[in-house]
Amino acid sequence: MKTGRHGGMRRLLVAGVAVVLLAGCATSRLTSANYARINDGMDRADVVAILGEPAEMVSGSLLGESGGGAVWRQGDTVVVIQFAGDRVAGKQIVKGRAVGLLDWLE
Repeated sequence: MKTGRHGGMRRLLVAGVAVVLLAGCATSRLTSANYARINDGMDRADVVAILGEPAEMVSGSLLGESGGGAVWRQGDTVVVIQFAGDRVAGKQIVKGRAVGLLDWLE
């Protein structure tokens, strides 16, 4: 089968579109099931292994204890994990329209 002058470009374009579509279908790590796996006292590295790298980090100290929080965002879901030292001290998940309130507060 002989390919025309533009046949190679057409195949390249189709392959490129397929890659973009498949990348868009990648499964999210920011799920309710993964959120449920996060427990108080869990190590920060274990949280990152479950949720991936956070979008934002906030740090500080209270009563001589270093800590802070990490924020993960994807679509209409935001997960916030508070750390005391390198251990989980609390967690929140916000989904849907309430996520817009978080953006407004910033």
